[in-house]
Amino acid sequence: MNKIEIVDRLLGALDAQEPAELTFVAQTHGSAPRSAGAWMALFSDGSALGTVGGGSVENIAMADARGLLDAGQSCLVRYTIGGKKSDTGMICGGAVTLCHVLVDASLRDVLVQERRILVERGEGVLSFDLSVFGEGAAGSTEHGEGSKRAVAGSVPASIVFPERQADIKAGISGERYLEPISPEGYTYIFGCGHVGRALASTLAATGFAVVACDDRPEMLEEDLMPATVERRLVDYGRIGDFCSIGPRDFVVCATSGHKSDREVVVQALACHPTYLGCLGSAKKTAFVRAQLAEVGFSDEEVAQVHMPVGLPIQAETPEEIAVSIAAEMILHRRTALLPRIH
Repeated sequence: MNKIEIVDRLLGALDAQEPAELTFVAQTHGSAPRSAGAWMALFSDGSALGTVGGGSVENIAMADARGLLDAGQSCLVRYTIGGKKSDTGMICGGAVTLCHVLVDASLRDVLVQERRILVERGEGVLSFDLSVFGEGAAGSTEHGEGSKRAVAGSVPASIVFPERQADIKAGISGERYLEPISPEGYTYIFGCGHVGRALASTLAATGFAVVACDDRPEMLEEDLMPATVERRLVDYGRIGDFCSIGPRDFVVCATSGHKSDREVVVQALACHPTYLGCLGSAKKTAFVRAQLAEVGFSDEEVAQVHMPVGLPIQAETPEEIAVSIAAEMILHRRTALLPRIH
């Protein structure tokens, strides 16, 4: 579930003058189903969107959110999910702190800002002031019913713009909950043949903002990829004229030839994206790596290129290859960009 869908539903509820309850994972300790930053929203008609982990944790969270929505309240609560004193019956072995926020008119401007940043893949950090729940509540080790801190109304929130967003990880920091809104930028796929198209669909389904690029118009027809995928006709010899690749972006090269692969990888590597991968055999990998060294890239820079791209799962079909590449990209996202705070 993409967060923009939840934001849109929340804004729609506000337009209809109907309150909603936003529940998010504020912190985890040890093993937990979802990390800080997972969202779920409950609406006045009883429908819900998103997930904070499923199972009994989510059942409890849903029940709490329903009661808080009816009462017009927000709440901070911590549940254990392991051991003999597990509050949830789960045996994962950790604990999860949930924050339930009543979404009312006071949060409209923040949600509008969040939506704009999500759409533009910009930078910004969502901040909730947890001090409203009482001194020390955010760092409390109490759990279960005894840990609940409820307040009337919503929770003060804002969008902040730190100098180095990359240093901010989702979680509780002092008396605030901080969450980078868009830790990654765009995902550029160069080459929209069988693998490129399959990859575009797979990545779009897992929340990547995909831009599909090709120098062949027929490969960019609307019916070939999901509507959420942006399509761009490009010249592989000067990709910078069509795509502004930055340090928060992902790049995958899957063009139809060695020469165009080499052109794209050389230009993309010079932009230092957070992830750069290239489709290819062992022979093609050696060719491209030699070309990169020849044009002056250091051994360290060349080693940053994921080639052959994807996790080694013996993938063969375009769809299987897309899964292997997406898995490697998700691994990078969850370790380099969104590491869990314990």
